[in-house]
Amino acid sequence: MSLRTTFNYIGRKVLYLWLKTEVIPNKIEQLDINPDLPVIYVLETRSWTNLLVLEEQCHQLGLEAPLANIAIPELHEWHSVYTIAPREPFKAWLQNQPKRSRMLRGIIETLNDYPEQEIQFIPVQIFWGRPVATQKHWLQVLFSDSWEFAGRTRTFFRVLFHGRNTFIQYSEIISYRSNPSKKRNDDEIIDSLQHTLADRLKKIRTATLGPDISHKRTLVRDLIMKPAVQTAINRRSTEDNISEYKAALQARRYLNEIVANCTNVTIQVMQRALSSFWNRFYSGIEVNNSEYLKSLALSHELVYVPCHRSHIDYLLLSYVIYFEGLAIPYIAAGKNLNMPVIGSILRGGGAFFIRRSFKGNELYSTVMFEYVAELIAKGIAIEYFVEGGRSRTGRLLQAKPGMLSMTVRGFLKYRKRPVAFIPVYIGYEKLLESKAYQAELSGEDKKSETFINSVKSILKIRGEYGKVSTNFGKPVFLNNILDHQQPDWASTSYDDDSRPAWTRDIVVNLSEQIMTRINQAATVNSINLTASVLLAAPNQSMDEKDLEHQLETYKILINALEYSEKIIVTPRSGIDQIKHAESLKMVKRRAHDLGDIIYLNNKQAVSMTYYRNNILHLLALPSIISCCFFNVRTMTKEEIISLVSLAYPFIQKELFLSWDKTQLEAVITKVLDQLVASSLLIQNKDKQSYTRPSSNDKAYTQLTLLAKVISPVLEVYYLIVALLSRDSKQEQSTTISKQKLVDECILMSQRVAMIHEINSPDYSDKHLIANFIETLIHIDYLREFETEQLQYNEVFHKTDKRIRLLLPKQMRSNILQMIGE
Repeated sequence: MSLRTTFNYIGRKVLYLWLKTEVIPNKIEQLDINPDLPVIYVLETRSWTNLLVLEEQCHQLGLEAPLANIAIPELHEWHSVYTIAPREPFKAWLQNQPKRSRMLRGIIETLNDYPEQEIQFIPVQIFWGRPVATQKHWLQVLFSDSWEFAGRTRTFFRVLFHGRNTFIQYSEIISYRSNPSKKRNDDEIIDSLQHTLADRLKKIRTATLGPDISHKRTLVRDLIMKPAVQTAINRRSTEDNISEYKAALQARRYLNEIVANCTNVTIQVMQRALSSFWNRFYSGIEVNNSEYLKSLALSHELVYVPCHRSHIDYLLLSYVIYFEGLAIPYIAAGKNLNMPVIGSILRGGGAFFIRRSFKGNELYSTVMFEYVAELIAKGIAIEYFVEGGRSRTGRLLQAKPGMLSMTVRGFLKYRKRPVAFIPVYIGYEKLLESKAYQAELSGEDKKSETFINSVKSILKIRGEYGKVSTNFGKPVFLNNILDHQQPDWASTSYDDDSRPAWTRDIVVNLSEQIMTRINQAATVNSINLTASVLLAAPNQSMDEKDLEHQLETYKILINALEYSEKIIVTPRSGIDQIKHAESLKMVKRRAHDLGDIIYLNNKQAVSMTYYRNNILHLLALPSIISCCFFNVRTMTKEEIISLVSLAYPFIQKELFLSWDKTQLEAVITKVLDQLVASSLLIQNKDKQSYTRPSSNDKAYTQLTLLAKVISPVLEVYYLIVALLSRDSKQEQSTTISKQKLVDECILMSQRVAMIHEINSPDYSDKHLIANFIETLIHIDYLREFETEQLQYNEVFHKTDKRIRLLLPKQMRSNILQMIGE
């Protein structure tokens, strides 16, 4: 044993008295290393500490030692490890000289002589200081891993403060053998191989830490010099009759208002603060379907597009992504959050701020677009809420096109890495903003978001909020959509100043796919199941045993529907679901000798509509089918399909259901089979008709409860159709103002809810009403003119005669009396 070998052996043993490591992949067989071929490990820098870590991990995994000589006689003088960085990095950069090491040259020359020989290169990255959940001191933050070069002193403290949280990532093998058919000289081959190895290491580091981007001031300067921004500055100068310098200052002010200033210090401080927050108020964060993200981050620009439930969504997703070992995305946040103190913290954590509207402000629009395009071109993961704002009802809102359009345009303009949109479903068992949402839906003004109000809100947080689910959906690949809708896009030049009309269709299709796939990754938890049952029950109360049975029935129904492989359904039994809802104070219990009653008081009933709506899309189709039996005892399968098909376009658009018209009949058949299996329907001997249970059968009550899950939505639809029908007969003009129609529908639905004590704040939700009217326009029931006037089409007058069959006679009568029909 040589002196160097002895010294390294002692160094490893001393180092590993302190180090605690994690290896990726956890099963080394996944690397598919051929034991009969030589192996050369590739490190980024000439760090002795990293070399010792690699040596020890290879020893523990039974792999070839990095300091062993290469197992080829002609290459025996070199060890089985190679570093990308040159001996004198600064000098090499200054002289603009690529690294052409003697070792690589020797490998190339030897393999040229032996074309059948092959060598396996294994790039390895070693990260210090991730995850940060156990960090307790600010010094740990200062010496965390980053893109910055670490000298001996910084390396010493990095090992000291983060040695217990070190992980080693082995990359997939890069095999190399000589290829005489390619006429290249040795220098070209060396440069190509050096670039391949360096690029692999950079991708791993980028996927984990995020890209190495310029300082904020440098980025702002570079963005101002973009040709498109310069053109916008010139136009602002001319339009406002000011100097180009003053217009450029305005552009810089806009950019300083927008641009994130992400720092490692802020990120890690926020991670520790958030760990304390989650542990204090929540019983856990469940992360599902995240396995594909690491590999996808190596090849694609990731754009996270979560649903928006709460203000803490911003923090939750970044927290989850960080602990998944991926780079924290830059997050588009509303300018309303750019308040003193809080805005600076969010900006340091990756938030960039965007105004809700900048129509007519070409300079702001241009710098905003160029910033987003620059992030995409640099491969920086970004995140934004496509709904634009938080949902107050628990249903997904219709997507806003702004950020999606900028992302598509940014990709088309620079065309660097392919873009993958990552839909994310976020589900809470109990919302922090629940009371505020109730107040807003009841007509109260939204509280202004100021620093003082934010601090007050934080200090008022009390109690237990259950678990949070973060589910990653199936990615949406932009290239696939472009190839499908515009096959020649890749060969066509793109000019953003005169962008083609087809980009709008791309954005529409993209938004629909994203929203649908968010719903395909939903979590079905104890709270939204309990809400779905109790809100449909008379007086929002049920016998505990009956509630337990209905909860189990809904679980079976949802699982049998097989809506998506990414749907997560609670494993809790019906009785455990009830106990869990009680522990979170979401339901109340009234003891009784014949069996306890579980019920909702008025405040709970209002609150629980939110959680019911989280999974309304999963129960919508079974519920509509159940509605078919409100007015008749028996229906044929053909009649059921016809009636459901009438309501389906509206429900599909509102709830982003994933089945198209061609799939609907098969899905209805599957639901009917399950309703029969659950004894909620009886299939007749002819196999083509179905009968509901008798009214004194418990199964009849169960079927009625299921029907009432979707009934509030259908009631609002019927009310709108009835209003339109009345107005079409009464109006002298053949057109009606779109806004007038929406306002009238909102007022009338509020009145119906008040008089008939419908305790559901989303009954008069303006989004629900507006979406229904938009769907009427889309399917040609109404015609819309450029003046936003609406005209009734002939097909419209046939609608209310059929849709009314999905509602009980008493409710139809109540609605018609209210509107004076």
